[in-house]
Amino acid sequence: MGKYNKAQPKLHFERRKTISHTGEGTETELEKTPEFPTHEDQDLQHILAAMQQSLTQIDGKINSLSYRMDRMSEQLDKQAERLDQGERRVSAVEDGQTALATGQLKVTTELGTLRHKMDDLESCSRRNNLRVVGIVEST
Repeated sequence: MGKYNKAQPKLHFERRKTISHTGEGTETELEKTPEFPTHEDQDLQHILAAMQQSLTQIDGKINSLSYRMDRMSEQLDKQAERLDQGERRVSAVEDGQTALATGQLKVTTELGTLRHKMDDLESCSRRNNLRVVGIVEST
């Protein structure tokens, strides 16, 4: 999980001691810190430890967020696939509806033509049927 080195490096500090010589200016000597840590060294080590702990926590939270984002991305991909399927189905239904509408138009036109023919044939058949009233039929 953590990418950070948890080992704390030893801090080495040097103190400068200024010695003044008359007429020659200033000389600086470097002096090593004693082996025992000072309060400042301890404070810095506590701060460093706290920073490393915070980095570890942040790293864990980033990993958690990354995992969640990956899952959300997968779910989004699944939803996109379902949406594509739905759009293909709707398109197929619309295409079928267009074909049905064309077929219905043909059937409606043919029905009108057949009704006209039926009316014409009915009129013609009535012309040949005469009814005679008042004459007795002999058997």
